[in-house]
Amino acid sequence: MAPPRRAHSTAAELSLAHLKNCLVNLPPSLVSLLVNINTPVQNVIVELSFRPGNAGSAPRSVFVGWTGMPSKRRPAPLVGRDGALGARGSMREHEAQLVEMDATFARTVGLDDGLKLTALVHVDAPMAHTINIEPLTPEDWEMIELHATFLELNLVSQVRALPNPSYRARQGSTPVAPHALTLHLSPTSTANVKVASLDPAPPPDAPFARLSPNAEVIVAPKTRAKSLVGGDHGSVASTSKSRRSATSTVRKRNSRPEPRPSLVLRALDRAACEAWFEDSEPCPDEIAVWVDRDLLLTKSFRGVKHVLVDVLRPVGLEPPQADAPASAPAASPKVVARLKAWDDAPNGQAAALSCALCASLGCSGIVGGIVKIEAAPPPLPRAALQQVTVYPFAGGSSEGQGLRFGSDTKAEKEESAKRFRHMYTGRRGSDGLLQGPLTDGMVMAAYKGLEVPPGWQGGVVKLECSKDSASAERPKDATMWTAALDAKTPIDFQPAQPRPAWLAQCHLFELQPVDDSILVGVDGLLAKLQSHLAHMTSVMLTGSMASGKTLVAKHVASRLRQESLFYTLYFSCRKLVNDETRISTIKETLDCIFMSASWGARLGGRGLVVLDDLDRLCPAETELQVGNDNGRSRQVSEMVRCVVRQYCSPHEGVVLLATAESKDSINKVVTGSHLVSDIVELKAPDKEARRQILEAVSKEGTNKAEGAADDGDDWMHGSSSDGGGNGLVLDPGLDLVDIAGLTDGYMAGDLRVLVSRARNEAIMRSLGAAPAAALCLGRRDFDWALKGFTPVSLRNVALQSSTTSFKSIGGLEETRRVLLETLQYPTKYAPIFAQCPLRLRSGLLLYGYPGCGKTLLASAVAGECGLNFISVKGPEILNKYIGASEKSVRDLFERAQAARPCVLFFDEFDSIAPKRGHDSTGVTDRVVNQLLTQMDGAEGLWGVYVLAATSRPDLIDPALLRPGRLDKSLLCDMPGLQDRLDIVRSLLQKVQLSPQLSQWHERLEQVARRTQGFSGADLQALVSNAQLEAIHDVLKVHAPGPALSSAEHRPDCEPCFVQFRYGTANHDADDNSHGRGPQSKSEALVQRAAIVSKLEQIRRGRKKANAKDSMDKSHGSSQDKEVVLQWVHVARALDKTRASISSQERARLQRIYREFVVGRSGQLGDGQASMEIGGRSSLM
Repeated sequence: MAPPRRAHSTAAELSLAHLKNCLVNLPPSLVSLLVNINTPVQNVIVELSFRPGNAGSAPRSVFVGWTGMPSKRRPAPLVGRDGALGARGSMREHEAQLVEMDATFARTVGLDDGLKLTALVHVDAPMAHTINIEPLTPEDWEMIELHATFLELNLVSQVRALPNPSYRARQGSTPVAPHALTLHLSPTSTANVKVASLDPAPPPDAPFARLSPNAEVIVAPKTRAKSLVGGDHGSVASTSKSRRSATSTVRKRNSRPEPRPSLVLRALDRAACEAWFEDSEPCPDEIAVWVDRDLLLTKSFRGVKHVLVDVLRPVGLEPPQADAPASAPAASPKVVARLKAWDDAPNGQAAALSCALCASLGCSGIVGGIVKIEAAPPPLPRAALQQVTVYPFAGGSSEGQGLRFGSDTKAEKEESAKRFRHMYTGRRGSDGLLQGPLTDGMVMAAYKGLEVPPGWQGGVVKLECSKDSASAERPKDATMWTAALDAKTPIDFQPAQPRPAWLAQCHLFELQPVDDSILVGVDGLLAKLQSHLAHMTSVMLTGSMASGKTLVAKHVASRLRQESLFYTLYFSCRKLVNDETRISTIKETLDCIFMSASWGARLGGRGLVVLDDLDRLCPAETELQVGNDNGRSRQVSEMVRCVVRQYCSPHEGVVLLATAESKDSINKVVTGSHLVSDIVELKAPDKEARRQILEAVSKEGTNKAEGAADDGDDWMHGSSSDGGGNGLVLDPGLDLVDIAGLTDGYMAGDLRVLVSRARNEAIMRSLGAAPAAALCLGRRDFDWALKGFTPVSLRNVALQSSTTSFKSIGGLEETRRVLLETLQYPTKYAPIFAQCPLRLRSGLLLYGYPGCGKTLLASAVAGECGLNFISVKGPEILNKYIGASEKSVRDLFERAQAARPCVLFFDEFDSIAPKRGHDSTGVTDRVVNQLLTQMDGAEGLWGVYVLAATSRPDLIDPALLRPGRLDKSLLCDMPGLQDRLDIVRSLLQKVQLSPQLSQWHERLEQVARRTQGFSGADLQALVSNAQLEAIHDVLKVHAPGPALSSAEHRPDCEPCFVQFRYGTANHDADDNSHGRGPQSKSEALVQRAAIVSKLEQIRRGRKKANAKDSMDKSHGSSQDKEVVLQWVHVARALDKTRASISSQERARLQRIYREFVVGRSGQLGDGQASMEIGGRSSLM
């Protein structure tokens, strides 16, 4: 069979991309050619011919398939070799042709980015139905064996071209081995294989073949090399019949022992898994690793005392390495450790690392991750070690404190060596780090339990050996180490060096150890979350601000990390909430987080990702807004859904814990895609939980009463190092139950802030006390702290404050009694009502005649019962846009839920919720439907009481008047005689009456009898008119009379009359009267200036007199003009005031109310217009 013909070829440039297969994207010119000839994508084989970078090397070829997609265009330069590229067509002709290939596969076959190559397209390649492949390394075989099912399902989608292993090159050309193939088995793991044989076998001159869609793939296992049974010193020559060959074999094995296979295990810090060890002693101060005892009995580790430990980090998660200085020592990422047995290991794939070993490898506190363990090479003889050189790390702010490690003076070097020996010498009956093993290039870092002197930031240890031992036969890449450091071996300190890059990059998103904060009142919630996550069920935790979602999530992650050995990652989504953050940056960050979790969950482990404040990154779309915000939110939400679905799968072992304020605050793409299986709400704590939180927070940092009396000013010296108290003492008589009753609706964060404010008040109060007096945290400190403090849930919530009380309201005794039973008693006696088996009333309808006190009664009941009050006028929530009115209703109930216990008052309720079917626009119908869903209790309406007021209850939709919504309807009737008397007395409490008190009782009864048919508003208008009459009388008495003449008003004063003369006409008369001669021009100017000065004096005097008179009038009016209400004023007001409701209107409303109470039926309306009294007609 002839070799496949070439359809087309073109020169191109290689561009690396993340394709995750052995296919390529072709240039657009080749794509258009293949599309024009209707070539199936599966039949295309691309041959990439290139010449390696070495001069004189033979050309090579790589055979790949086509993805069916074109590659990206790279614009040509504006100026080429032949000058400027003018026309657009010429620029298109000079565009660089790109062939895009997967970066991992390109690295396997030896291709670099930007390599010049030739792309040859073949469309008639021979087909192979049976393929025998072989992994390149034992590690590749282990990966293939682990992901066998995935490989079986996805091999055809990743590989299409197969190199022919029996291909013979032409004469005169250099034979080249067939290239390998890269299989992507998971987002973070790959395996390299080579083709062993094909069936049917392609012709010898065909360099490649095409994979059949129904091909059979056979994978040959590649196990690790087995070690000798007898070890390195076993006898091998007794059974051999060929002495010569036996002798040569023995010499070869004695000179170079067969390497033992390595082992890949899941890394665990010994301090994080102490519960899995029988002994209660803490982690010893030594470099050691514990593995399952069964592994020590295998051939790989039988008789091995020391192993070489290396932490494997995936290539895709490593940050760019910084260039280290040339003088900096090379820190070894491999450390020799003692191998010990672990009797109670969780599984055979776990390895426990000591704290010192974790610190040396740069993975302190690791729970999850992969370490490679292999037998250590022979150690250096003690005689060969001449000196140990220490290169300390450059410290930060603490560098100038204490001893300076790495100084140039001899005395400081000796002192540094002395402290170095003392620091790493064994204590508590265990060997220290200097007692071995000690590895060349090992990092000596600080770890938990190590007493570190000031100024020590860690360092690198280098072993200086003699020249004879250095020139001995040792592999170049062999790790040099010593079993123990002799006490006489000198230690030399060199100048400080920067910290290695691989050591500085720690786990960026790994959950840091949480503080021992006391979580009270949420034990059931913690157990529920832990149970869900332990069974690999993703959960979303919701709760309002300051409810403690972050603390709860971290606490649950910490418990799973300690008890179930989860690899936990925490990330706050607020870091990515920025309009300048690109979508690609968000995707890269989330990919890095979930890839790290997937890597940490390998080898029998599990991973947990905590995405805090996910609703900040994926907010809910606004219904009335169409723009960039909604588009960006949907785009980010789609990306989050794809990433979570990719990694949070059963075979990956990763689970998600997300937090948000509510399920409505996050995008529907996230909540509606089954990314989380359950939504758990963190509710506000009840009274008992608030008491426990206050008790726990108040006891944090406080001293006992006995110790506080000894030294009262310890708080001035700051907190001690052992975490003792701050000098505050809790008052023994402090009743936290009362304070918990005053903090209804407070979250855990609000209570912590409240205690902090109380402590500040106690400290400020103690500044003026005696120095020896103890700082006592008492009730008055909490009272001052509560003043002016607004919890987070009530911020930006419009609450109406009312000073009206029941004392200022007359009448309505029965209505007030029902209101107190419904609102005040369940709040005041909450523990008693909490045991009630039946559902309590939470909605009331106040209906009655206009002006009978419905609104006044609703505002008074909130202040009387100590509840928050939100008032809503009817037309405020109506909007003509579809969905806007319903959103207003939902926002209204959310505000009420945040401010609970709260009274939500709807005034003019008939305009909000009329009967459905009577609105041509359908706005009120949707509002009624939304109210029904909010008020029936399905939305968790707790602590919110609904009051509605209307004068036309017959217009309200009947579904809202059934039990469960508005449970009871209360009539505010026209006041009777006694009610009118009570109303008038209540209104006259704030008015100054005449001293004739003995006659007022009869007078008030007369007023009540004369006001038949008056409502409460009419009586208030009556009292206002009477008060105006009294004010008018006072103004008439003090009003000024007609203006008197100057002589009559002030007989003793001289007449205030001034004659001004100016001009030549009067000169003669004036001269004749005074006997003077004619004035000169200068005299006239002097006279004119005198006149102007006199006028200015008169103006100033009049201004001062007016100011004095106004002050005297205001002072006199405040003292002398007192408005006193007398009976004559009330009589005048009675003559002028009329009832606002006529008798006909009152009779009509009375018939409506009687029909509303007596004539109602339980049937729903049929949607037709009502013909009853009060029926509303429509234009439908």
